[in-house]
Amino acid sequence: TVREPTRKAMGRVDEAATKVGDKITLSKADLQLLALALDLKEEGFEPVILTDDYSIQNVAHSLKIRFSPLTTLGISKALDWIVYCPACFKEYPLNGGAELCGICGTKLKRKAVRKRKL
Repeated sequence: TVREPTRKAMGRVDEAATKVGDKITLSKADLQLLALALDLKEEGFEPVILTDDYSIQNVAHSLKIRFSPLTTLGISKALDWIVYCPACFKEYPLNGGAELCGICGTKLKRKAVRKRKL
């Protein structure tokens, strides 16, 4: 049986992914996986997400969901990101969805602005 995550969990995952700046790199399936793990955790289970995806690991860490990398060492620090224009340095909202700078048209990038030990 395939189980869908609750809307509440999806909302919390969306909020956490936006807060740390990883939402723009996560697919709908990634967000659903995190939300399902959150639902299971709140039901008293101890889910562990097996993934080499650093963005999933970063969001899982922010939600206190356990994860285990498969073929990499995994993340050593939790990161917070910003989206910015590398040409004119304008910063954009993490959940804005913009890909190009509204001022100069340059493709937006993201960079880590805060690192925290795990």
